Amino acid sequence: MPTRKGIILKSISLLSLVRGQNLMVLVIAQLLSAAFIFSSAISPRETILDINLWLIVCATMLSVAAGYIINAFFDQEKDLINRPQKTLLETNISIRSKMIGYIFLNGTAVLVASSVSQRSALFFCAYIASMAFYSAFLKRYLFIGNIGSALLTVLPFFAITVYFKNFSVEMFTLASYLLLLISIKELLKDLCNIKGDLSNNYKTIPTVYGENRAKRLISLLVVFCFGVFLLLYFFFSLQSMVYYFLASLCFLVFLTVLLWVSSKPKQLVLLLFGIKALIVLGIICLPLLKIPI
Repeated sequence: MPTRKGIILKSISLLSLVRGQNLMVLVIAQLLSAAFIFSSAISPRETILDINLWLIVCATMLSVAAGYIINAFFDQEKDLINRPQKTLLETNISIRSKMIGYIFLNGTAVLVASSVSQRSALFFCAYIASMAFYSAFLKRYLFIGNIGSALLTVLPFFAITVYFKNFSVEMFTLASYLLLLISIKELLKDLCNIKGDLSNNYKTIPTVYGENRAKRLISLLVVFCFGVFLLLYFFFSLQSMVYYFLASLCFLVFLTVLLWVSSKPKQLVLLLFGIKALIVLGIICLPLLKIPI
C-alpha cells in the first residue's frame, strides 16, 4: 500500500511532468481567444457556454500533457544537467507509467475531439504525431528545433480556428506576434540550457553559432515585433489592447538592452521568466480587444 506521503510525492511529480501550470494557462488562453477573437457569437458568454468548445479545450489539454511526457522522456539526460531538481522529482514516476499515461492521454484526446467532429479528430491526430516526431527527432536539429517548438506552441489555437472556421488576416497577424514572442522565448531558453545542449549534442543556435549570433537573432525578432505591431495598429482595430502592445514593446527593448549588457545565467533566467510573463499577460489582456479606448 502506498503511503500518503508517497501519493503526495507522485502527484507533485505528475504535475511537474505534465507542467500543470502551463496547461492551466493554455486552457485560459483558448477560452479567451475563442470568446474575443475567433467566435462570431454576439456575446463572449454565449461562446464560453458552448459545450463543443470545452471538448476542444479538453482534447488540447490532454494532448499537450502527453506531449510534455514524451518530450521529458527524450530530454531526460539534458534536463539532468539544466534542471536537475525538477528531473529527479519526475523520476518518482516509472518509465512504464509515463508511457501508459502518454498513450492514455492521447487516446482520450482523440476520442474527445471525435465527439465534436471528424475534422477535429484528424487535427488532433496530426498534432499528436507532430509532437512525437518533434520530440524524438526534429528538436536536435538546428533551426528546425526552434521553429518546430514555436509552431507546436501556437497550433492549439488553430484547433479553435478549425472549430469556428474563422480564418482572417487579423487573426494570423495576431498569431504572428505570439509566434515571434514564443521564438524569442525559445532562443532565450537555448541560451539558458547551453551546457546541457552541448553535453547531449543538441544543435541549437547558441551551440553552433555562438551566443552573440543568438543575441543578434533575438534582436532581429524584436524588430519584427515592432513591424507586426505597426501592421495591427494601422490596419486593424486593437481597441484598448494597444496598451498591452505598447507595454510589451517597451519590455522587449529593455530585454534586448539587458541581453547585450550582461549574459549572466541568473539574468538570462530572469529574462526568460519575463518573456513568459509577457506571453501570459497578452492572453489575460485579450478581452481588451472588445473594449474601446
